[in-house]
Amino acid sequence: MIRAVIDIGSNSIKMRIARVSGGRVNVIRDETEVVRLGRGMSSTGLLSQESMKLSCDTVAKMVRRARNIGAEIFVAGTMALRTAGNSSDFVSMVKDTCGLDVHVLTGEEEARYSWRGALDGFDIEGDAVMFDTGGGSTEFVAGFGHDMRRVVSVPIGAVNLSERFFSSNDSTVSKASCDEAVNYVAGLFAENHIESFRVSKNGKFDVIAVGGGVVAMAGVKNACENFIPSRLHGTVLTKSDVVRQIRLYSSLTLSERENVIGLPKSRADVILGSACIVFTAMTVLHADSCTVSINGLRHGLLLSEI
Repeated sequence: MIRAVIDIGSNSIKMRIARVSGGRVNVIRDETEVVRLGRGMSSTGLLSQESMKLSCDTVAKMVRRARNIGAEIFVAGTMALRTAGNSSDFVSMVKDTCGLDVHVLTGEEEARYSWRGALDGFDIEGDAVMFDTGGGSTEFVAGFGHDMRRVVSVPIGAVNLSERFFSSNDSTVSKASCDEAVNYVAGLFAENHIESFRVSKNGKFDVIAVGGGVVAMAGVKNACENFIPSRLHGTVLTKSDVVRQIRLYSSLTLSERENVIGLPKSRADVILGSACIVFTAMTVLHADSCTVSINGLRHGLLLSEI
């Protein structure tokens, strides 16, 4: 069976098309469009008409490509559509344009599917923690082997953190601003008791990191001239790597960040926010490193009976 999953996030819209058989996923096509559906939501609580129109047009183009190869299509929405006061307007827009329902996932559902996708292909036998950094939220899952034990979704992601703390002007960012952002994220993680996720029987656990931001950071670590996510699967990011990247991004203007080798230009304005969240997650988990998975929500949905 050929299946397609379209993931409508706060920052980007992604589609994965694959042949699915016997619990195995053979990817045919993977694509990402950064459209910022959640832009401005941190101040208004609403999706803008401009971002809704652009996002709907992007979904429609992806749907056409999926239909052209005969794929069965599932459309999922995450943080922006969970929280926006006018998300039903966007859902109706997609229905009218594409004839498809948008399934708005709860934070727990998003985390569950991301967990299943992220761990596919990894040999995890003991305790494990996954964190998935998106544009508007960060999900944490703890489990043993591939069995999920606990889920928490925290409403902070690269887009809303960047809008709150980092100027959109083309300027460098002070250490004080970075520290303030990290402290804010740490406060949210404390409110959600993320520190308890580091508890394990033997004190050791695998940490898996998912999301466009962390994959971009892997691209920068590997100095990829051509950004090909599949080549970054399994990259190990150390905490020192993350600190170096925070220092790098904060020392550059936006236009200078766009020229960083390995970093997609479309993520230049939110990558510092991503790095601050990754740093804080690793700090709270007492993790010296994390392993990057390019699989997550879409992959988990493809594996599931939806």
